[in-house]
Order: sequence, then structure tokens, then C-alpha cells
Amino acid sequence: MATVPAAAAVRTTPLLLVAVLFGAVAAFLASQALWSLTALAVVVAAAVLAGGVWLSGRKPATEL
Repeated sequence: MATVPAAAAVRTTPLLLVAVLFGAVAAFLASQALWSLTALAVVVAAAVLAGGVWLSGRKPATEL
């Protein structure tokens, strides 16, 4: 299992919280049978998660 540096964890934690929030919104909208809004919330949550994965995989730029 790979370890995640503390800086990457701090940088991606807000993104994970936003993804969880949109996941909760999607669950609520699904319970209300608002399928178009549910799909939108799922797409936003997936995009935020993908952004978090991308940020955690990036190597920090080295300073000159």
C-alpha cells in the first residue's frame, strides 16, 4: 500500500469533503425521484473525486 505525503493529503481533503457532500446531495435527490439533478450531482462528485486523485498523483514542482 502506498503512503500519501501529508501535503497531498491536506491538499485533497477539501476535495474529498466536497465529493462526499455532492454524493449526499445525489442520494437525497434520488430519494425525491429528481433523476436529472441526481445525474448532475453524481457527475460533479465524480469530477471532484477525479480531480483529487489527479492532484494526489502529481509530483510537486521543484523550486529552482
